[in-house]
Amino acid sequence: MRFGRPIHLAALALVALAGCRPARPSETRELVPELVMEGVRFQVDRAGETRASGEATRVTYRRDTTDVTASGLGLVLSEAGERPVRIAAPSGQGVTSERRFGVTGGIRAERAGDVATTASATFEPAQPAAGGEGPPGPAQVHGDQPVVVEGEGYRLTGAGFRLDPATREIVLTGGARLVAGTGGRR
Repeated sequence: MRFGRPIHLAALALVALAGCRPARPSETRELVPELVMEGVRFQVDRAGETRASGEATRVTYRRDTTDVTASGLGLVLSEAGERPVRIAAPSGQGVTSERRFGVTGGIRAERAGDVATTASATFEPAQPAAGGEGPPGPAQVHGDQPVVVEGEGYRLTGAGFRLDPATREIVLTGGARLVAGTGGRR
């Protein structure tokens, strides 16, 4: 897949903040509230390591509300010593100030020959502890649409899922059904 000029997230932030200085009382400035970018490439670094990289065909960002929409999403999650996870989705939307993002239109995640598909998923950031005491709850990715996981010799289905991004532990919700010994993908 080839895109036009790639835009790094740091450049995106600079563009978003470029017109954000306060107007002088005698000066009126009109901010263009919506930015549209094509061929966006991004990466997420933590502790000096790239943990994820990806691309989007098109991203629209509203500076006034921090709403973001994207299409043609591709993401590679990488962890030292582990095989990468490749995720693709046709579209997504979220609110950057709330760190919430959802993808729709059919999601495909692949890792080492195992493939998971579902209609939609939502990322929710860590939530404050109940009553304001104790550590916050973990960030989660969840979906309430049917999910299918297939690999060599098995097919696992469920009504939905929850994924803890920190531990990479996934739980199928609403009951699960495993068919083993399929001799490959069906």
